[in-house]
Amino acid sequence: MKKQPGKYPPDFLRCVEFHGHVCPGLAIGYAAVKAGSPVLKLGASPDEEVVAIVENDSCAVDAVQVLLGCTFGKGNLVFRDWGKQVFTFFDRATGRAVRASFTGAIPGRDERHALKQRIDAGDATGQEKRRFDELRELAVTALVDSDPRTFFEVREIEINVPPLARIVTASFCERCGELTMDSRLVPKGGQLICSGCAAESDREQP
Repeated sequence: MKKQPGKYPPDFLRCVEFHGHVCPGLAIGYAAVKAGSPVLKLGASPDEEVVAIVENDSCAVDAVQVLLGCTFGKGNLVFRDWGKQVFTFFDRATGRAVRASFTGAIPGRDERHALKQRIDAGDATGQEKRRFDELRELAVTALVDSDPRTFFEVREIEINVPPLARIVTASFCERCGELTMDSRLVPKGGQLICSGCAAESDREQP
């Protein structure tokens, strides 16, 4: 039976509202926070009190943003492009950090991925599409409702204290005229220009 959206926990529904839809990826991020944050007794961060270091840019990160208040805009969301479902949460007040690494097996994962390939190729039958939806829901329900440590290895670690967000100065690019952080302007042809204009200039070279 299909699980009704209202049956999910309210905090997961807030993640869904922000993200736009229910999916296993979002549920992984939700479970990561639920697995790691209790170790440090973390809640949502109004400013930069909590820092999240995420090693992927998948749907999971949206749950981290909603539940812990970690965003690029505040400077307390750090992205490392390592392609791993690993999440480190750091509490500036205590100097403690916890690392949650996804190690569990999601129910029906292999079958779901095989069906997704058939759906993407346009070869799936109606029955196979319904089965895919069932498996997605099974995966989400397992991640949201089960003990999150079923899926995550959680341990405290020591890390270098992430720097606080800096207020930076900006100047106008001397080619396109758009305001650009001074630290991102590059010298080119006697001008200080943005990286976009620098790349375009390189393409224009014979």
